[in-house]
Amino acid sequence: MTDFMTYWSISSQVLQEEAENLGLTVEVVIPEKNFFIVRSPRKSVTFKSTDFWANSALWKNIADDKELSYAMLSKYGFPIPRTCYVDAKRLSEGFGPEDFADFVFPVIVKPVDGAHGNGVKMGLRDVRELTEKLTASLEEYPRMIVQEQVAWDECRVLVVLGKVLLGLQRIPPAVTGDGKSTVEALIRYENESNSLRGNGYEAPLSLIPIDGELRDFIGKQGYSPESVLPDWACLRLRWNSNLWTGGTARDITPLLHPETRQTCIEIAEKFGLGICGIDILSTDFSKPLKETGGIILEVNATPGLGWDRELTGVNTGREMLKLIFDP
Repeated sequence: MTDFMTYWSISSQVLQEEAENLGLTVEVVIPEKNFFIVRSPRKSVTFKSTDFWANSALWKNIADDKELSYAMLSKYGFPIPRTCYVDAKRLSEGFGPEDFADFVFPVIVKPVDGAHGNGVKMGLRDVRELTEKLTASLEEYPRMIVQEQVAWDECRVLVVLGKVLLGLQRIPPAVTGDGKSTVEALIRYENESNSLRGNGYEAPLSLIPIDGELRDFIGKQGYSPESVLPDWACLRLRWNSNLWTGGTARDITPLLHPETRQTCIEIAEKFGLGICGIDILSTDFSKPLKETGGIILEVNATPGLGWDRELTGVNTGREMLKLIFDP
């Protein structure tokens, strides 16, 4: 099932630090639930991680349910990938090629109520592989989403109180060969030599795990962890670009096309969210989504600020607090 945060998160820590740097006072009420209050001489704002008064409770629930959020994105005319939904009953009826005749493989499966990349399976090439992954996933989750996988670049756009604060391009992990080292050795070297990497959420970037998903993905490219990667050959290691599975990130805020910025602001307004992270896919973020065929991948009602300061130099926590306390 969905993993809920029960620890003092990086986002909460960033907001506490930046509030104090701005001369605001912070009262941590229950750290295990990321519940705290920030005060200025004129205003008091209660936070639960990055959630605060500007988010509608109804629309937060809608954003947290991907089936509902896709329905609303489609209703309002925002571009989304081709999508269907499968539960255990539907899976038991069996799939044939005709069931996904309108889909272009590969596809991705993910939980309706998942977060942080939990339960996501990517790069499924046919109905047989799709059925296999759904069977395993539905042992943990009650309902899964099947979507066409758009293999384009991904960007998280952070919108706070009607303003785009950051466009963060997420980049899947990769290694470059030297003609002598195995893929496993190259991953180990990256994990050990890159000072930004650490376990889980303790560092700006996580360690790159050598797990079943990685083995499966590089296997489809003709490699295994034991393969020697040719000199200067670049091998992408995962389908997804999640920072918590080894991906990296860079600031592309200045590159975002004005129409894309406005689209993200409109989505935040339609969803009643004063803070949200909108994930978009495109081949070129400097062009409008309608020109590149770009899509909206997800709407996140309590987006993590993570290590934006360290990875991009954009102090999103400080800018967010300035908007809230001194608009």
